[in-house]
Amino acid sequence: MLKGKKYVIVIDNDNKKEEINCMNLHYGLDDLKDFDFVAILPIILPFFLIGFILVLLALIDLFRNRTYRQHVLMWTLIILLINPIGPILYFIIGRKG
Repeated sequence: MLKGKKYVIVIDNDNKKEEINCMNLHYGLDDLKDFDFVAILPIILPFFLIGFILVLLALIDLFRNRTYRQHVLMWTLIILLINPIGPILYFIIGRKG
């Protein structure tokens, strides 16, 4: 995973020095090369798949019933551009006849 750079903070309390190890919380783009994307793929892939299926089902329903629906072009843009809320809004609001 990501590896931060370690810094040492020296605190002077009553002439006694204490060292505290801290992690750098700010990562640059060069630190992404150490990130293992394949390890998180099984976590992210179902979300993309569900989003794609929602968009596909909403578009199929919209174009099957385009003679009964109003604002077909507007709903198409909402479904495609506002993921994953667009298909959900269509199924809640757009299907009301």
